[in-house]
Amino acid sequence: MKDKPFWSCILRTVCSLLLLCWGLWGCSSSKSFNADPPTLPTGVENTSDTAIADMYDKLTSEHVQVIAMGDDYLISIPSSEIFHNQSPKLKSDGYGILDDVVTYLQSMRKIMVKVTAYSDCYQSQDRTTALTKARAKAVGRYLWSRDIETAIVFTEGAGSDKPIVAKKTGLDSSPNSRVEITFRQVVS
Repeated sequence: MKDKPFWSCILRTVCSLLLLCWGLWGCSSSKSFNADPPTLPTGVENTSDTAIADMYDKLTSEHVQVIAMGDDYLISIPSSEIFHNQSPKLKSDGYGILDDVVTYLQSMRKIMVKVTAYSDCYQSQDRTTALTKARAKAVGRYLWSRDIETAIVFTEGAGSDKPIVAKKTGLDSSPNSRVEITFRQVVS
């Protein structure tokens, strides 16, 4: 009977040592799960800060506003610059402006782009909502067709909601009549 506690003590000691060795072996720094050294986030290939600044200047000269707040961007285009008056049909000059917007969008990493069209209330709220939905879809389809490298393009016609000025003219020359493209830059 005196031998049992002795062997029990030795067995516990051996098991404890094995667990300790196994635990220390698992913490060994000789094995690494990530053999590649960490890399810094990078931008889009063939794009530089200078090119983005130049594109910003070009858009501004075309009456397009680009507003950045952190990683969130808003591009606001007056409807009169890209659409015929009270129509969802793009002007021929509008394609050039949208191509410049596409170039700007292609210089950023993004997952989702949202296109929202606004207008003044022209004849009725229903007509205004239908017009802005058609305009948002027209811009969204054009951006998608130009391969802006995003997973999703959402479109929304907001009608005369969220005016930016109180004066309502009912014409596309009003600042309320605009297309806003929003996205968040993704740092990879």
